[in-house]
Amino acid sequence: MLLALEKLLVLQHCDQQIRDVVLTLEALPREKESCDRDASRAAQRLDAAQAQRRELEKELKKLDGDILSKKEQIARYKTQQLETRKNEEYAALRHEVEVAEKVIAEIEERQLVLMEKGEALTQDLETAQAAHDVEMKRIGKILSTLDGRRENLSQRREELQQQRPRLCEGIEEDLLERYDRLFKSKEGNAIVAIENNVCMGCHMKVTTQTVLAARAEKEMINCSQCGRILYNDEDELVLQKK
Repeated sequence: MLLALEKLLVLQHCDQQIRDVVLTLEALPREKESCDRDASRAAQRLDAAQAQRRELEKELKKLDGDILSKKEQIARYKTQQLETRKNEEYAALRHEVEVAEKVIAEIEERQLVLMEKGEALTQDLETAQAAHDVEMKRIGKILSTLDGRRENLSQRREELQQQRPRLCEGIEEDLLERYDRLFKSKEGNAIVAIENNVCMGCHMKVTTQTVLAARAEKEMINCSQCGRILYNDEDELVLQKK
């Protein structure tokens, strides 16, 4: 393998590691935002279950008040019955008592329905609380590692960037500039292998002449389709052994 090409492959390996570290660092704020959204949704689900329970308790309390009010009415009607001497008034008051008692019975039926619903809501609330606790624990674990991961990644990026100037030594300036342009435009794959007469960058078949030129190792060969620098895949095995 051409010495310059070998140097570029080593440089590319370093640059790819730098790129991966940078992309991971850039993703950390988005990961935190995702955790914040998950936490917000978990809280909203729990709040919704709690709100349903509060509404039911509020309605039950109102019904208790309605029953108390009706019982007070009945007590007044019965007092008035004792005080009246007119049969018509007595009958009218008895009718009012019956109406009030019927209303109380209807309210009590409504209370029973709500109590049954309340039992189901209590179970739903317990389930929602348990799910919320599990989700918040999961989110907490992720968030607790973010700062440490950020610090480790930043340190790794600095180490790799300090290595890079040394890896650039001995590479011609024009070739290095061409490599840098390709690395940026080809998403971190400026130099790729030819495997089975196919460029592993664009996955297009290359000509026999291109394959032979790459094997000859006398000059830099570029893919006619994507422009990437090519090397013979057999050379990669040799390079890995070094």
